Amino acid sequence: MSFIRLQNFRRDGNGAIVRGTASIIDAVYVRNEKYHSSQRTKECLGKVLFYDEENRRGIFQSPTRGLVEYDSRTDSFMPVDKCDGRIPQSGVHQETEIHTVFGDSYLLLKFLENSGLMAILKSAFPKKEDLERLLCHVLHGLMRDGSRISCDNAIAKSFASYILDDVPASSLRSDSPFFSLLGDDNTKMAFFTSYIDAMKKADPGFGSGCYVDSTPLPNAIENNPFNALCCHGVSSSEIQTRLVLVLDRRTGLPVWYDIIPGNILDISTLMNTVNDVADSLGIHIESFVLDAGYVSKELVGAIHVGSEKTFIGRMPAKKGFPFKELYWESKPLIGKGKYAFVRNSRTYFGQRKRISLFGNDIFAYVYVDQCNALHGLRNYLVESEDDFNALKDKDKDWATVKYGFFILLSNIEDTPARLLSSYFERVEIETVFKTSKEYLDLLPLSKWSDRTVRGKILSDIIDTIVLLELRKKIDGTSISISELMGVTQSLMCFRSSSGMVTVETANKKTREYYQLFRSAVPDHKKPKFDIEVPSHITIQSFKEELLGKM
Repeated sequence: MSFIRLQNFRRDGNGAIVRGTASIIDAVYVRNEKYHSSQRTKECLGKVLFYDEENRRGIFQSPTRGLVEYDSRTDSFMPVDKCDGRIPQSGVHQETEIHTVFGDSYLLLKFLENSGLMAILKSAFPKKEDLERLLCHVLHGLMRDGSRISCDNAIAKSFASYILDDVPASSLRSDSPFFSLLGDDNTKMAFFTSYIDAMKKADPGFGSGCYVDSTPLPNAIENNPFNALCCHGVSSSEIQTRLVLVLDRRTGLPVWYDIIPGNILDISTLMNTVNDVADSLGIHIESFVLDAGYVSKELVGAIHVGSEKTFIGRMPAKKGFPFKELYWESKPLIGKGKYAFVRNSRTYFGQRKRISLFGNDIFAYVYVDQCNALHGLRNYLVESEDDFNALKDKDKDWATVKYGFFILLSNIEDTPARLLSSYFERVEIETVFKTSKEYLDLLPLSKWSDRTVRGKILSDIIDTIVLLELRKKIDGTSISISELMGVTQSLMCFRSSSGMVTVETANKKTREYYQLFRSAVPDHKKPKFDIEVPSHITIQSFKEELLGKM
């Protein structure tokens, strides 16, 4: 329990404060002390400028907080305007310089604890130094918001340096030993085993239906065994490593990943990934939503009508696939109201056809996005009217739909509208790739060895999982992760020699952002997310609460 103690306090005959200083005193239970309690100075409040009649609240010129109001009943601080009528207007109220960034790292550490992610990391990284080093890199990945600040500099100026003090900040710059640790297959398995176990406890169906896709990771690493010549798209070829990512369909969270040479993208890649996940983690993937790069003769032969597994994939417009043939077969029906539907304010033509492809029964879903088709035709007519006029009539007909025409292949029998919705859900995986590449700076790879390349990517996957979970917590607001980190970084703190951290009085915007992490309704089945701005923190107690006694 805290209370205010005044020293040399005096008022004049009119009740105005003439002099006096104050401190916050904390009464704590001590078994062997007289009256089983002891008093200690929690914080010096400085000069008294206003004090209420109940002796519980006042305004002070604090040496660490500047001009501030303190209420001992709630042990809370509030900012005070210099023009507040309760304080004398004569004299200058000095602002203090508090230089350790507190708000973002404290919020993230508490989020990791409350969301259950900290328990997963502690299980996967039982050694104290390994866990603290991992947390330093996770915090750096999320707090830097795309800036070029290095991990050592980010942690050194942060409250995290008080808590993760078993790792010298100077060792975090290149940190090859850390990336070598993460590059070990045993480390990868330990993390995903702990992670999947925790996710399945919350949702037994986690990982049963998945998206699978890959993205290139261009780099300049010489003799990297994962590098290979890759041409993904039509622009150019380059030396690349490819990241194959498996996402849970319902949550959009990563289930597994693999690294392959850049020129391998086929059914063997897909089935190897499936088998790895089944053998290693006991997750049996039953459905896939795939990019056109995976759709091949071998895939259709392995997964077709009657197969146990299901898939949806975009038909590539290349030799062997009846891309244009299906257009001509469906052409008489395009524009008919019977086949029209609306999705997300866009009008589509959609028709399902059962066809034989490479000797296997499969469903072909023929679509025209009429909004894209019309927009593309308009631009074509404006930019190349003479070329359009020179076309044959049938080619003019094709030009009216080509910019919105596509085909989905699947062994699922459904309506065109529902199947298209299922396919478009795979935008989740593109969001994950974008998150990893743009926010967390997955590219470019700069590690030079096989093992450190693997470790760098596992580190980024862990960061991505944390970021996606954090994003889910603020889903429904207009606030971005960048804004959340930027605003909360303004909250600073000061550490005393006794190991007590004094937290600056939070401004209104910071308090509002912290309130996003408070549970609206208590629910014993869900993690408690009440994260508030503290006034004080005892470093050792907070560290033991967060990391345990390791």
